[in-house]
Amino acid sequence: MEPASFLIKDHSDITRVINYLHTNYQKTDKPLVVHIDQKQEDRSKAQNRLYWLWLSQWSKRQGTDKDSEHLYFKKHLLARIYARDDVGQYKQTFAAVKVLRDQKHPQYQAVADGLNELISTTDASVDQFTEYLNDIHAFCLKHGCYLHTPDDLMYAWGMKL
Repeated sequence: MEPASFLIKDHSDITRVINYLHTNYQKTDKPLVVHIDQKQEDRSKAQNRLYWLWLSQWSKRQGTDKDSEHLYFKKHLLARIYARDDVGQYKQTFAAVKVLRDQKHPQYQAVADGLNELISTTDASVDQFTEYLNDIHAFCLKHGCYLHTPDDLMYAWGMKL
């Protein structure tokens, strides 16, 4: 039996959970364990959990590791958000690295790679991280991979419940 998470918003969701329990209780000779908790209100923690779950799904499909995909998405998606919104010193730093690229400086690639390592998802606001998650989801979908989102994390990427 696959573990399941349910988000209970109203009475119909309770019925769905009870039906799931009835159905699965009869399929096993082992007892079921039920954990009940309140939805996390700190969206940033939920967003982070969803982010790493999605990176794991995408990297498994790609045959890579989630840390490599983390670097890829930061470079190609998050950096654009930070530059547009002028987050911290990123915009100025990106501009300086662009000058190295335009000058074909021999250290350009090393500097660019080092900067990508330093870009931090923790500098994103909840709204920026929501946009980042939506961009990742769209990117993966465009490349043939639908990223699974557990019910308890649906709200983490801006979906209305």
